[in-house]
Amino acid sequence: MGGKHSRSQRRQSSASQSQRSIPSRSSSDHSFQRIWSRTSRRRRSVVSLTDPYLASRTTWPVPQSEAMFLPEYEVNPRSAEQEYKILHQINKGAYGQVLKVQRKEDGENYAMKVLSKLEVIRSEAIKQCKEEVSIQAMVGHHPFIIQIYKSWQSKINLHIVMEFATHGDLYTLWILEGVFTEMAVCIFIAELSMALDYLQNAGVIYRDLKMENILLDQEGHIKLTDFGLSKWMKKGNRASTICGTLQYMAPEILNEENYTHAVDWWSLGIIMYTLLTGGYPIDGAKTHFTMYSRVLAKKYVLPSSISSEACDALDRLLRKDPNDRLQSLGEIVHLDFIKNISLEQLVRREITPKDYLKRRLPRTLARKSTNKKGREFLYDKIPCDFTVDNFEWTRVTQL
Repeated sequence: MGGKHSRSQRRQSSASQSQRSIPSRSSSDHSFQRIWSRTSRRRRSVVSLTDPYLASRTTWPVPQSEAMFLPEYEVNPRSAEQEYKILHQINKGAYGQVLKVQRKEDGENYAMKVLSKLEVIRSEAIKQCKEEVSIQAMVGHHPFIIQIYKSWQSKINLHIVMEFATHGDLYTLWILEGVFTEMAVCIFIAELSMALDYLQNAGVIYRDLKMENILLDQEGHIKLTDFGLSKWMKKGNRASTICGTLQYMAPEILNEENYTHAVDWWSLGIIMYTLLTGGYPIDGAKTHFTMYSRVLAKKYVLPSSISSEACDALDRLLRKDPNDRLQSLGEIVHLDFIKNISLEQLVRREITPKDYLKRRLPRTLARKSTNKKGREFLYDKIPCDFTVDNFEWTRVTQL
């Protein structure tokens, strides 16, 4: 008994000594412990109705310049940049440019939008770029909307890979065609109406409907692209941001009023007028105030050569009071100008716009530029080693 008691005493004394040997942590020690933010490069399906940036909160630490674009833009997935070969430049915009690329695996052609992070951050357009990808990825399965396949970010750029439209845009076709036949206009307006009505019911306001953003496939069917000014907005709600292209902007935007989805249908009316007459109804202005005064004074009357059905449709689209304006597919299909065409046949590609054009559809070409000697050259005259990896260097030194 005495031996057991002495052994237990020794265990207790050694335990107390070991406890005394462990130094207690002071408050200053705790202050040096770094609390890492919950940030990760892994995509997470986070839904937040209160904080639009909550989805960027992740598990592992990454630079802020990367975290602010998550989860819509993954951080440089493996071999993403090496997967494509750049063929030439298609267009150039405020934040970057659009390139025609080819996937090396199967030779398929795509359009790649490359945006400069510096320009996006400088212009305070982070939310705009994230919404562009989230909206277009959600609605891109519609037959008349360009589909997004992949989006990622590198240290300096944002990349969006999307469907490639083979035959340019409606603006280029309009420059070549001049005045369109009423049947061709009817087809274009019907297809655009289906796309706008789908966006409206999906809770999206487009806000930048213009001929330059309407691409064409090999049959002449439209493909709506560039959702940079689009916004998630439920049907019946209102927005207040002044944005868009002046010649297509509805009077309520120009007058700095809160507006609804009806502004997109006004832009549709401007496109219809332009296609039927071969010119814009109003010349551009330097400010939206000047443009608003011109819109108020303008009477949108079509030439006598245009049918009464087309005149009626245009009159109902270009009502200056948005409450009186046509703003749904259900109203459009009952117009005499539209009702003789089958929307189902359009979706099934049984009616083709190119059959009602005066000339062949132009193909999507490389963007032209002029070198120091004054000679024009195409961007597809680029050496074969021109890839996404050396794109930034080549753009500065050669292009």
